[in-house]
Order: sequence, then C-alpha cells, then structure tokens
Amino acid sequence: MKLSLIIRHQVLACGLLLNLAFYQQLALAEGIAWDSLSEQQQQTLGNLKDSWHELPPQRQEKLSKGAEKWANMSPEQKERAKESIQRFKDLSPEDKALVKERIKRFRDLPPEQRQALRERWRNMPPEQKEKIKYRIRNMSPEQRQQLRERIKERRMERHQR
Repeated sequence: MKLSLIIRHQVLACGLLLNLAFYQQLALAEGIAWDSLSEQQQQTLGNLKDSWHELPPQRQEKLSKGAEKWANMSPEQKERAKESIQRFKDLSPEDKALVKERIKRFRDLPPEQRQALRERWRNMPPEQKEKIKYRIRNMSPEQRQQLRERIKERRMERHQR
C-alpha cells in the first residue's frame, strides 16, 4: 500500500510538470495570437515564436496556460520542475509509460480522492518525503521491474473485484 502511495506522489509531481505542456482547457476556436501573449509567456515560449501560428489552437491554449503557470512559480519551484523534467527525460520508455499511465489514473480519480492524496503528501513529514523520493530515484532496473509487476498485479486485483 505504501509503495503504491509513493508512486502516486511521484506521478503527481511529474503530472504537474507535464501539465505545463499539456494543460487541459478548452481551446479557443481561432487560436491565440502571439502578440496577445504576455511578455512573460512570450519569453517562456520564445523558441516557438516562428512556428506559433502553425500550432493547433488547443495546443496554443495549453502552452499559454503552462507558460503562465511557469511565470508564477518561485525560483525554487522552477528549479524543482526542471529537475523533475530532466528525471522524466532520463527514464526508460517503459518507466515513462508507467508514469503517464499513473498520471492518467490520478486525473481520472474523483476530485475528493485527488485532494485526499495531495493532503496526505502535504502532511507527510519532510524526512519521510525525502526518504521516499530518494528510494524511488535510486532503484535499480530490477527493482523498477519488480515495482511495475507489483503495480500490474494490484491493477489486476482491483479489476477482478
């Protein structure tokens, strides 16, 4: 049970970061003009300036919301986000798929369950959070495989109920 909760918390952290790029909102039918973005959004999305008009409106909306969130983050939050993004990039394809599946499952939870998980994480002592993060970051490939198998088993058990 604890391991599942640990994974959920890691997925939540990754999900929040991934949400910067895939923010789920209804897109404006006509898209967003580059010039209508704030200066901070334009700075964050600067590498997309030349191709912005080619992006689908929904993608423009997601990116603009993500850039807005980024602009409102503290330097510490931005640094943690960058580290998490890099950790995600360094994952194996199997682990990336697992993270994405966990994010989807978290998003599919009722709002009260998502909130309960967030509260549980917030109320956890910092030492315990660090211990969990350290343990997950330092898993061997074999341990990761065992974790994936345990997750699959639990998923099968839940579906059989």
